[in-house]
Order: sequence, then C-alpha cells, then structure tokens
Amino acid sequence: MVAFTLNGKSVSVETEPETPLLWVIREHLKLTGTKYGCGAALCGACTVHVDGKAERSCQTMAGDVAGKAVTTIEGLSPDSSHPLQKAWVAEQ
Repeated sequence: MVAFTLNGKSVSVETEPETPLLWVIREHLKLTGTKYGCGAALCGACTVHVDGKAERSCQTMAGDVAGKAVTTIEGLSPDSSHPLQKAWVAEQ
C-alpha cells in the first residue's frame, strides 16, 4: 500500500512500490489527464508535480511518492481555468 496526497486529497493505493506513478494515477485512481508518451521520461506528457517539483511519472515509482504531495493537470484548477489546462484543451 502506498499513501500520498493527490491534488490536495489523501489517497492510499494497493499497489507495489515499484509500480510507475503514471499507472497508479491512470489505472488505480482513474485520472487520465496525465498521459503516456514515450515511457522513457523524454517527452514530458506524463509530467506531474511532486512536492512542487516537476517529475516524469512514467519513471517515478509509486513508492517514491509515499508521504508526498502529487499534483496532476486535473489538480491545477477545479474548473479547468488554469492556463496550462486551457492550452491542453486548445490543442485537442
């Protein structure tokens, strides 16, 4: 079990600590704004903030964020008014 704060809310996920954070966010927590791109931490599609620092969630393991604060694109603004959220929508 891995416990951390996601977008301001405490979460606990039954997963192996070696599971990439990307899959915990997408598969276990059903937040799909964080995207799979290259799987090698090169493209940035999977970027999240961990304790305020940009991290590539495809290469960050779930165990590495235990007790930390993770922010995804969904957590930037509840009404999608953050400039980054607007930019993603504009590109779709």
